[in-house]
Amino acid sequence: MKLRESILVISLTLAFIGCSKTNTTAPQSGTGTLQVSMIDSPASYDQVNIVIDSVQAHISTSDSTSGWTTINKTPATYDLLKLVNGANAVIGNATLPVGKYSQIRLYIGSGSNVVVNGVTKSLTTPSGSQSGVKLNVDATIQPDVTYILTIDFDANRSIVTTGNPSNPTYILKPVIRAVATATTGTIIGVVLPAFTRASVRANGQVDTVTTSTDTTGRFKLAYLNPETYNVSIASNDTSYDDTTISNVSVTAGVTTNLDTIMLAHK
Repeated sequence: MKLRESILVISLTLAFIGCSKTNTTAPQSGTGTLQVSMIDSPASYDQVNIVIDSVQAHISTSDSTSGWTTINKTPATYDLLKLVNGANAVIGNATLPVGKYSQIRLYIGSGSNVVVNGVTKSLTTPSGSQSGVKLNVDATIQPDVTYILTIDFDANRSIVTTGNPSNPTYILKPVIRAVATATTGTIIGVVLPAFTRASVRANGQVDTVTTSTDTTGRFKLAYLNPETYNVSIASNDTSYDDTTISNVSVTAGVTTNLDTIMLAHK
């Protein structure tokens, strides 16, 4: 199987450039594989637990009510905050007939919740269980090709609160970034002292991507569009200064290593 990676987005159509065996004398037939993975950006919660009941794909040659194929029907709960710094979860994987697929649909089940200061709060998704959360794509499945589509949640922006501020209601309104993985790059580095547990943000003209350092100070900003970024490091220890590295160039297929970044003590 050839491998192909791309990113999935809500309310954004993304064209995928495929590489596969082609037959110029007859229409293509057969099957390919679609795999859907999920990652996340950090958020100011203890946990963000999302229940996904099922995942479906829609072939563009059918109308909006037909042409749906289930690629996962096993309910599972995912803590989005564990899906950072390169970690991901496969939420769907299936063999599909070749053709163009226009949508992916996630059914969010009951039981989703957030944990705030150790207290579990219910998380609701408007219409999430009934009609599903629809993700628009423009992907062509070709014979013997595996497409890996990645849903990149911004959990901090995807959760909104309403009602009494002392006891708010938590609502999931997914905010998702999308890029074609085959044409993206990555920024990595180490922020010291590691105990500052710094937040790291790459600000570009197209993308703004955030992550946080792990216990050793390492970080990884993945799926970045090729462009120039300003990388801001914000210490969570107020006795250390923040810093910014300007004009960091990202190239498709290349990992840019910022090496060790020492934060200055105030």
